[in-house]
Parts: sequence; structure tokens; C-alpha cells
Amino acid sequence: MIARLLALLVGLLWAGIVAAAEPAKEQLLAELRARIAGREQEPAEVVFKDIETFRGRTAGQLLAVMDLGFSRSLGVDCAHCHDVQDWAADARPQKEIARQMSVMAREISARIKTIEGIESATPVVNCTTCHRGQKKPAISLDAPAAP
Repeated sequence: MIARLLALLVGLLWAGIVAAAEPAKEQLLAELRARIAGREQEPAEVVFKDIETFRGRTAGQLLAVMDLGFSRSLGVDCAHCHDVQDWAADARPQKEIARQMSVMAREISARIKTIEGIESATPVVNCTTCHRGQKKPAISLDAPAAP
């Protein structure tokens, strides 16, 4: 009984922490959307600085990918990868890691489509495949082995 109450309390505290972080992310996204208003359909590399991985996507698509594909898939906010005062800055190593992981996911997704017998018509690997809402992948090679 005490363990259940403790688990519930921890869950509520965690939910409060996540909820407190969420408005900051939503505010940043709202500011970015306002900043690019009317330019959502232009190429991301024209609207934003320092676009490498998502060249050819629209500015609106880029914001959606950042929100859904990265932020939610890893359970992080914008500041995890970006200096929110200078979005183009590459000071945070997580930004380059995300770029490389994105390339890796595309390469794996392309390779999966060549495997005979895959039952999905559109097999895909993305951030959620491994991360499942966590900064560190859910399955880790450095995790202790099960007894």
C-alpha cells in the first residue's frame, strides 16, 4: 500500500515537472510560428539559419518535426539541443547528435524497405523507435544484463 502511494506521489510530481516545462516549449513554438507567419511554406533553409538535415522541407514542417519528432520522442524541450537565444548556434553537442541520429534513422528506414518479408508497406525507423519518450534510448547496450 505504501509503495503504491509512493509511486502515485512520484508520478504526480513527475507530471507536475513535465507540465511546468511544457508551457515554456509551447511558448517558444508559438513565438517561432509568429516569427515565420506567412512564410510557413517556404523552404526551411530560406526561413531559418543553419539548416542542414531538413533542407527541402518547409519552415512549417520543420517546426512540426522539431516538436513531434524530436521533443516528444525524446521527452525534451527546445533547449535540450538549441540555445533558444540563438537558434542557429551549434554550441550544444546534442544538436549535432540529433543531426547524425536523423541521418542514421533515414538510412535504416531505407534499408528496411529492401528486406524481403517485411509485412509493413511503409516500414520506418524514427526517434521514437528507440527513445520512446526518453533522452536515452529505451534499449541500451550499456544497460546491465538481466539475471
